[in-house]
Parts: sequence; C-alpha cells; structure tokens
Amino acid sequence: SNVVYSRSILQKAVPTPQKPLLSELYKMYIPGGYLSRLVAWVSPGIRGKIVESIHASADISISCFHVSRETLDQLRQSVKTISATDQRISDNDVLMAAITIAYAQSILKHKSEHPDVGLASWLKPTLLGSSSKNPKNFVTVEAADIRHRIPNANLENYSGNSAISMMMLNPIELLQMPASPEVLTQVALGVRKSTEGVTSEYIAQSINGGDAESDVVLRPLIYKARVAERLMATNFSRFTLYKTDFGWGIPQFVAPANTKIPKIATFFPAHPSKGGVYVHLVDS
Repeated sequence: SNVVYSRSILQKAVPTPQKPLLSELYKMYIPGGYLSRLVAWVSPGIRGKIVESIHASADISISCFHVSRETLDQLRQSVKTISATDQRISDNDVLMAAITIAYAQSILKHKSEHPDVGLASWLKPTLLGSSSKNPKNFVTVEAADIRHRIPNANLENYSGNSAISMMMLNPIELLQMPASPEVLTQVALGVRKSTEGVTSEYIAQSINGGDAESDVVLRPLIYKARVAERLMATNFSRFTLYKTDFGWGIPQFVAPANTKIPKIATFFPAHPSKGGVYVHLVDS
C-alpha cells in the first residue's frame, strides 16, 4: 500500500468541531505584532532569509540534564502519595512538572534582574508582539500524539506529523514558590489534566477549528526568545532509539539535532547502560 505524507488525511479523519473554538487554543499562540505580519506578507524566499537571519543572530545555549530511573520513580511516587488519589501519574507528568518549575524559576529570576527599561519597554511589546509585561501565568506547551486518539481512523499508511499542542497554564506565583513535593504535585496534576483533556472534540478544534491568521505559524519562530513566560516541550523518551543498529552496534548517545529555536525542552531516553531520561534544553 502507498505511504501518505499529506497532513490532509488528518483533516478528513477528524470530524467537524461541534462547539465554538475553545479559548484555551487561542492562548497557545503567541500574540502577533507588526514584525510577524510583515514577514508573513513577503514572498516565501525573502521570508526564509529573514527567519534564518533572526536565528543566526540569536545567542543560543544548549544544556543536557540526566534524570535517573531511580529519581524519576521517587518523584512519581511522591506525587502519587501527596495527591492521595487513584489517578494515573506518568513519567511524562513528572518530567513536565519538574522542567516547568526549574525553567520558570530560572527565567523569571533572570527577567527580574534584567528588566526592560526606557524606550525598549515600549517598543518590545509594540513591535514584537510579546506577551504583556507582567503576565499572571507561565505557559507550557507540549506536543501530543493523536494517532491513538482518533476513533475508527485508519492512519497506518500515514507517515508524518500527527501531533497537536496541549497547553498547561501555571500561576507564576505558584512556580516562584520553593520547589517542594507539594508544588511538584500540583503542577504534575495539571499536566495530567491537560493530557486527559485531549479529547475528540479538542482534536477536532485543533485541526478543523477554523482558519488561523496568516502569521500564526511564524510567531513562535520570531517572538519565542522574547517571551520569558513560555516553554515548549516534546517527549521522545519511549522511542526505541537505542535499538537502531546499522552494523556498528547501538548508538552511544542520542540527542536532538542542533537547533536555533529557543525555549524548547526535549526528553530523550538515556543509554541502556545508564537508564533514565535526558532532558535537552535550548534557550537564549
């Protein structure tokens, strides 16, 4: 049978939304500004050069942290004990909660020590369309696979992106508290709620909910480095990457390709001899 690469197969497999577009979906998008609208207006060739120049000039740092299997199990058990419910808590719930807390505390501390002053405090939100100067929530967006979430859909031949975004909103006031087991539990339960909220209706609204503005795809590429209170994450820790063998044995180390796009956390499995998960963080 033929392999299908077009994402349009998802649009056909997903029903038309039954309700108006959820306000939560709007919150996932970085607000637009004059710069992103200008870049969306020019030709694709010029647009690519502009985005490439923005990334080339970015001061990017890439970090890698190891979370052992033992530590992950301990954190997950702590969350289950404190929550005192039978609700399922996954490794992803705990990893997302931990990186959200750690990253938010780091970036908010840096923002408070290096505030925008003078003309920059006015130009930045006007030209770059970044979030309000003092937002109440920290936004974490994670990719969610929908292959197993679309009932009666035959996607066996589809080879391509089958992910949509799910969002977690955490009060900045909460994330600035000491990183206690109680805070970890509250954030992890929020991740679990968002994961279970990826229903058929949510998927339908994400894929067929309406026409996006022309610059919506460009906004993360242009503005993300300038929006402190935001992080995007994706989890590959369950991929059997260390079973790949082209004749020289399994890989010694697996990591995401070098990227110039900041504010992205990626979870990869560690080498079998080490166990646990690697958290790769790209920031500016």
